[in-house]
Amino acid sequence: MQTTIPIKLILLLAAVFAMTPFAINSYLPAVPLIATDMGVNTSTISITVSIYIFGMAIGQLIGGPLSDKVGRKKIMVAGLVIFAVFSLMLSATKSVELFWLWRVLQSIGGGIAVVGVSATIRDVAEGQQAAKLFSLIALIMMAAPSLAPSIGTLILNTLSWHWIFSLSGMLALAVAVAAVLIMPPQLKKTHKPKSIGFKGVFQHKQALGYLASVAFSYSVLITFITNAPFVYLINYGVSTTLFSSLFIANITGLIAINRLNSYLLNRFDPERLLPNFIKLQLIGTSVLIASQLFAPESLWFAVCGFVLSIAANGGIMANANASFMRHFGKNAGTASAALGATQFFVGASISAVAALLSQHSLWPMIIIMFSCALLSLFGAITANRRNHIHQSSAG
Repeated sequence: MQTTIPIKLILLLAAVFAMTPFAINSYLPAVPLIATDMGVNTSTISITVSIYIFGMAIGQLIGGPLSDKVGRKKIMVAGLVIFAVFSLMLSATKSVELFWLWRVLQSIGGGIAVVGVSATIRDVAEGQQAAKLFSLIALIMMAAPSLAPSIGTLILNTLSWHWIFSLSGMLALAVAVAAVLIMPPQLKKTHKPKSIGFKGVFQHKQALGYLASVAFSYSVLITFITNAPFVYLINYGVSTTLFSSLFIANITGLIAINRLNSYLLNRFDPERLLPNFIKLQLIGTSVLIASQLFAPESLWFAVCGFVLSIAANGGIMANANASFMRHFGKNAGTASAALGATQFFVGASISAVAALLSQHSLWPMIIIMFSCALLSLFGAITANRRNHIHQSSAG
């Protein structure tokens, strides 16, 4: 199996993968302003983060099986075009109802496009090599969430929040053109694999624990992102400029852990590394609990907990994805869709509940983040144990 892919393809996959964090994070500084313009409270707009994640899940369920049938390139381009069209629609909307609707349709396009990234990596690599590719692409795409709030703030200071969505649409169109030029016409194997369907993916006992790890650790991340405007802008009363800087702190932590993970993959399998990074996330959420117990007015105590909790995903996501996908040499698109859809459905549901419960206190979201980290660790440990038993019996 090919273990290296051209750098231009890596950059393209990273750009596709980066569309979602950019689409989410770039408008976060504008959430209070959008809410004011539409005559609703902040949580009504903040929950569109969860709505976006739901749409991503639906899009992946559509795009994954289609990419197995007709190839990654056509589906990826189609998804990017859909994303672009409804990003531009969002820029022109004036009602919260249409804002929600266009946001769902935008995210469905994003899901159709992004599902091809994991499937493409599984087409060309596995094990430690696949985990390194996931890490490298994650490192590149981290520029999007680190820059996005600053770009959103810049647009707010010079134009209006509508232009944030216009920029997302224009970027998606540019990436779609790049996909047409760079993606090979067919990355599937020349023979047609037997389809296992979604049921077969969810019945694979050795892979299910890794699926849980992805879903619940991602829920920690998306719960924070969904509630970040309330946490920083309202609860702690920071400026939009400091808000953007605090996001950069989270991304810096992600990058540091990502690079550490890439180095450790030279010596260890992703399955072995995964539980340790989840333990780091558990420590971060424990720091958050301590901050609210002993110094609830201290911004920087809470920031330390958030940075640790979010940074841990720099090691969790790549290793969990690689550990899960290595069980599906065939039907990588369907497996990737099942993984992504579960990740986004669970993440959206949990973050939406956290947003609804956290309108007056940080405690609901912090307890939810801590619980998700525990469930993620349980999933990884269970999966590793099942795989060890399976390998021992096979041997």
